[in-house]
Amino acid sequence: MDINRLDLNLLKIFDSVYRLRNLTEVAKEVNLSQPAVSHALGRLREALSDRLFVRTPGGFEPTERCERLATPVRVALETIKDSLIDSSSFRPEDCTREFRLLLSDVGEMLLAPALMSRLREEAPQVKLAIFQAPRSGYERMLRDREVDIAVGHLNMPRQTMRKQPLFQDGCVVLRRKQPGRRKTLTREVFEQSYHVMIMPPDDPVEENLADLNVPRKIMLRIPNYFALPEVIGTSDLLATVPSRIGRHLGGRASLEIHPVPFPEPVFDVHMYWHMRHDDDPAHTWLRGIFLELFQSPRYEAAP
Repeated sequence: MDINRLDLNLLKIFDSVYRLRNLTEVAKEVNLSQPAVSHALGRLREALSDRLFVRTPGGFEPTERCERLATPVRVALETIKDSLIDSSSFRPEDCTREFRLLLSDVGEMLLAPALMSRLREEAPQVKLAIFQAPRSGYERMLRDREVDIAVGHLNMPRQTMRKQPLFQDGCVVLRRKQPGRRKTLTREVFEQSYHVMIMPPDDPVEENLADLNVPRKIMLRIPNYFALPEVIGTSDLLATVPSRIGRHLGGRASLEIHPVPFPEPVFDVHMYWHMRHDDDPAHTWLRGIFLELFQSPRYEAAP
């Protein structure tokens, strides 16, 4: 294919079709008639010698080559748009970007609701896409523009990566409420009880417990925290979790929240981004929202 003969406006239509999978919605987004969108898609198929999208009862489904092209095309369009934005003229209420965030399931539960609420007030056209991945993949995804911001307990030594501290977190133990029981959770009771082990990718709590050589009798292993309140609330199992998620879940269910009966590990949670975004006004604005909402100067242990 001769790139010099390709109308780059077709890439905007390609990106819109990939995201929306509906020509009527695409036509609204790109301000063209539906026949014009169909014609543009036909030109793009001819230029790339691929069907790109297959019509199904549920909408357009991408071909294998289309899937390979989708991320590079999105990145290229956003790079061009970012380059043309004057930081002095940036207005959050006019921003229409989709920001891609890399969060753990804990981050999704704790950060996404407050973040989305704030964005709906300040920048109602901004969209978010949240991804999860093992921590070993965070740096590559930031480098390859697959995500814009990552939040977690990470080690990224490369000079191309930036980081900003958000907060510190520790551990608490969740337990079903039982009237008349001693409120203190002793080390002996902890070690004699059966436990739920939560296994998200590279969980810092599990890493710290392993480093401390804390013995537990694991009865149940689950991949995330979403079923934990019901599991704990209907059994005699214990769960050791990050303190913030413990308070979040304990406040929504009939659970006791206990300090861990051993030296509590504390870990730092940072926001990460690639240095190419340092002067991007929209990215800078979003990082400021993260700091306003989530930055905390010190760690508060469980009562």
